[in-house]
Amino acid sequence: MRDPYLMSGSKLAWHQDRVADWLEGKRIAPLHIDVGLSKGCNIKCEYCFGGLQRNIFRRGEGTFFPRDPLLAYLRDAGQAGVRSMAFIGEAEPLINPHVYEAIVAGANAGIDIAMGTNGLLLDTGTDGEKALEHLTWLRFNISAASEESYQRIHASRDFRIALAKIRFAVESKHRRNLPVTIGLQMVLTPNNAAQALPLARLGGELGVDYLVIKQCSDTVENQLGFFDRLGEYEAFSDQLREAEACSRPDYNVIVKWHNIGNLGQRDYDSCLGAPFLLYSSGDGKLYPCGIFFDKQEDEYRMGDLTVDSFAAILASERYWEVVEKVKRVDVHSACYSNCRTHAINHYLWQVAHPPEHVNFI
Repeated sequence: MRDPYLMSGSKLAWHQDRVADWLEGKRIAPLHIDVGLSKGCNIKCEYCFGGLQRNIFRRGEGTFFPRDPLLAYLRDAGQAGVRSMAFIGEAEPLINPHVYEAIVAGANAGIDIAMGTNGLLLDTGTDGEKALEHLTWLRFNISAASEESYQRIHASRDFRIALAKIRFAVESKHRRNLPVTIGLQMVLTPNNAAQALPLARLGGELGVDYLVIKQCSDTVENQLGFFDRLGEYEAFSDQLREAEACSRPDYNVIVKWHNIGNLGQRDYDSCLGAPFLLYSSGDGKLYPCGIFFDKQEDEYRMGDLTVDSFAAILASERYWEVVEKVKRVDVHSACYSNCRTHAINHYLWQVAHPPEHVNFI
């Protein structure tokens, strides 16, 4: 398997300056932030973690991050040294009417900007073209390869619209020779595993750069109904290898094998990654982890970006108290499986707990 994006691991090795500062106990700016732009979605995927984060799943409804504080947030983040921000959050970013302006503002602030979307609302005119000019990558979230399966898995009849928007992005990229990477993401569950191979073939037909097949993250309380079924993933190995075989020199099918097969277990005992990767919700609040958007929200909220600037929150004692508090969370019993910070924690735990005889490389 070829994975030019290192999707299954951490890229902290390429940010040794920030890691060194952290090891010295310095208060660092995060390298990356997952940015929610709205608290609503126009579809309801069967595996959506956003359903556990107080989101609304009705077409055209939901709160969103207001324009002025959002643009100020992006400017502040660039000045603070944040290197990338992904508009993926907990809901559908394109519901926010300021999303296209935010993409341009973030890129102009010196930040690598990306977006994950179901694509149904993607503008195919000037705004969409401008977004493609300024995005580092654009990922379409789709876990179905037919109208029937799309309706079952995503609770939407808009499969053809989704494909049309993907084709628009691919055509625009090639027509204008844009550097943006365009991909598809499938969230693998026992209910949709049969879609892996046809989706891999469909991705090749659409001309995207990659399809990534990832695990479904669920709470240890099994709130989505998948944590208790992680042991079933091994049965899908043959189908996933067949999907991988659809790769070509210009198209990669990437299976996150480690996360799919690790049963949600961790090889570290503390969450150390909060200073490096933050999460802001679709209503403008800042957290060390998406699980706190609803659960223990008052306890772990770092600040409200609609009230205070990102610079002020980052410099506040409250921010760093929450970072320390997160370290005391029992990651084995409280955290959801294969969280976004998982690979970072694996790396940082090794760095902070070196083995004996490190010179014998």
